[in-house]
Amino acid sequence: MLKNLLKNVQRPELDFPTLKKPRKPNTYLMSPPDYCEYPPKTISPIFNIPVQDLAATFEGVALAEPRTEKLTSRELEPDLQVDYVQYSKLIGYPDTITVRFIDLGEGNSTLAVFSRAHYGYRDFGVNEARVKDWMRKLDLEIIRDRASHRAFSMLLQGFSICPRLLQQGVENPSAF
Repeated sequence: MLKNLLKNVQRPELDFPTLKKPRKPNTYLMSPPDYCEYPPKTISPIFNIPVQDLAATFEGVALAEPRTEKLTSRELEPDLQVDYVQYSKLIGYPDTITVRFIDLGEGNSTLAVFSRAHYGYRDFGVNEARVKDWMRKLDLEIIRDRASHRAFSMLLQGFSICPRLLQQGVENPSAF
């Protein structure tokens, strides 16, 4: 019953460029420098992947977390903004995580993340820990994706090399 009451939180649409410092310290902001009206606690990294890939990989990380749901998504050409909610384990307090995926052009992208509690004055570092944990997992997923693409490319190259070697009369292409 209490969890259902806590779910009915008003979540006004967030506009990162006009975001001002909240009254309560139960938030955490990571963004590019000078992207918001108040400075972020962490500067966002730049990723050498297209913004759509960054958004899809981040979503996989976010939705793999326990008690996390996607709330909304809206296109802000060429960017994308998504709201997620994660509920605390015991009582089900909702924290909203808003992410803007920013297209930097030429296959590069970054993101801004604003994680906030809706109840209480302090969050005891929960929002900061969440953002840092999700970013660590995002980095690992991007590295894994690159490694699997590289392995797949090498596999394809191997298939293209083997027929040529066989045509040249090489009996054992694995010797190369």
